[in-house]
Amino acid sequence: MIRLEGIEKTYRSGDLETPVLKNINLHISRGEYVALMGSSGTGKSTLMNILGCLDVPTKGRYELDGVDVVKLTDSELSRVRNEKIGFVFQQFHLLPKSDALTNVLLPLVYADSYPPNAKKRAESLLTLVGLRERMHFRPGQLSGGQQQRVAIARSLINDPRIILADEPTGNLDKTSTVEIMELFDKLHGQGHTVIMVTHDEETAKRAHRVVEMSDGQLVSDRSREELDGGGQ
Repeated sequence: MIRLEGIEKTYRSGDLETPVLKNINLHISRGEYVALMGSSGTGKSTLMNILGCLDVPTKGRYELDGVDVVKLTDSELSRVRNEKIGFVFQQFHLLPKSDALTNVLLPLVYADSYPPNAKKRAESLLTLVGLRERMHFRPGQLSGGQQQRVAIARSLINDPRIILADEPTGNLDKTSTVEIMELFDKLHGQGHTVIMVTHDEETAKRAHRVVEMSDGQLVSDRSREELDGGGQ
């Protein structure tokens, strides 16, 4: 599903060049659950932005479902984001004056067509994440964990093939973190491809594969079995 070959990202300011990603090669198959792990400043969020078509690499090839997205126009990239990728962020990015149902429906505003069953689908997704009784609550009336559940339901409204989660438990307490991670386990079990950026080792171990970054490079790529067995 995802194939990165020789991906590099360099930011330029005048004559100053700052390399952030260096020769990234990464393949992710449909239905995988991958954690992208590393400390702050390692380039993992930049890589996530490229995977999510929010940014383009300076060099290299990124194939998504066989299409080199590096060659797409801005409008074509926008369509890919809206149709194939669901985003979950550390900051929930909910509209504070709108209820949970309206927030979940928001991505459909940018879709090519507004499906007639949109409200019913949003209600089903809020039920899926355990918020059937709170779908008319505003974000300020919900806990942090509940707000992240709304954000997850929103990420699913377009039935995306890939869920990209950037530090989704970073603002949550321990109990809410466990609940959200159980929800990602459930979504993966339903066939979604899940890619999660995290700096937390325990969170990363929930994935079936952990890819670790350091100084803009991939330094390890281990399965859950390798992690559980200490790499043996």
